[in-house]
Amino acid sequence: MAQYELTWITDQLATGYAPMSYAELDFIREQGISAIVNLCGEFCDLHQIEEKSGFEVYYLPVDDECAPDLAEMEKALEWLDEAVYLKKKVLVHCRHGFGRTGTFVSAYLLRRGLGMKLAQKAMKGKRANPTNYIQWKLLRKYGKQEGTLRAKEPSIDNRIGIDTDPLIKDYTTFVAAVDDQFQEQRSEDGSCGQDQSPCCFQPFDLLLIESLYLSQMINQKLSQVQRLKVIEQAGEMAQKLKVLHRRAPGISSEDFIRLCSESGFRCPLLADEGSCLLYDYRPLRCRLWRPEHQSSLPESINEGIRRLSKNAYLTLAGIFPPGGNLDFSSVDTISGKFVQVYYQAMVQHKE
Repeated sequence: MAQYELTWITDQLATGYAPMSYAELDFIREQGISAIVNLCGEFCDLHQIEEKSGFEVYYLPVDDECAPDLAEMEKALEWLDEAVYLKKKVLVHCRHGFGRTGTFVSAYLLRRGLGMKLAQKAMKGKRANPTNYIQWKLLRKYGKQEGTLRAKEPSIDNRIGIDTDPLIKDYTTFVAAVDDQFQEQRSEDGSCGQDQSPCCFQPFDLLLIESLYLSQMINQKLSQVQRLKVIEQAGEMAQKLKVLHRRAPGISSEDFIRLCSESGFRCPLLADEGSCLLYDYRPLRCRLWRPEHQSSLPESINEGIRRLSKNAYLTLAGIFPPGGNLDFSSVDTISGKFVQVYYQAMVQHKE
């Protein structure tokens, strides 16, 4: 495996030079990086190769020894800010990883409110730094525009809220154990979302830990274009379900599922070619779907998911969960609306 020299600015943001082989791209991916800001104006097809290799790429072509256009740089910084917020690991590179890369990353630090002095201190000793008057001039102009954050201590990280990583780790460990348990059965029957997609045309509910995990995977594994598209489709499917509920109040679950299939309901994560956009990260309901038992799961698995969801509620809300299950529809999870539903339930519970 080719060794590629990465310089980490934060635990989510790295700098480097233009990767010149598939082996280097493989190495970059193995470091957990899933997104790239490509500043190479001299390589017109490298960004396409990076995209075909599975990276989400923002292409901001800048000529060597030059600085980016301020307005175009601002768009790229907005993209980077969102990627970091969504907990993606991002590589920024130009051809050699020096001037253009240093200029762009320094601008990101200014955007985070560090100001010129703190930004320079953060980049001191790093491979990437502005190398000429044009690049420094752009940074001074951008620094005056952004100012220095004074309402709170400026930070080069973009973290908010409670760390859910331990919760997600417990859930993925549980899913891996279930996968091992049902591996033989799954290989015999085929997998929904890849070999077939019968369950992708039925609505279903998820418990809190499942919604947290699926939402995080949507944010981290899908490109911005894919993510916005599935969120839009989730909103459309949610509206379709509301209409069906109004038209057929009191209908049985089995008849409602049939009605949904007939009305054109489909999971927003189902791609046009019939495969799941998040196949490796799909819920257990999808992993274990079988025609003979539809969407029901063994009670031992349901109990495990309930236990993890109760622990997630306690961690996030600081109180024990109310009686019953706090569940969310798949489309509300995909659209992100489940957060609002959870917050409202938490507030009511505290009252």
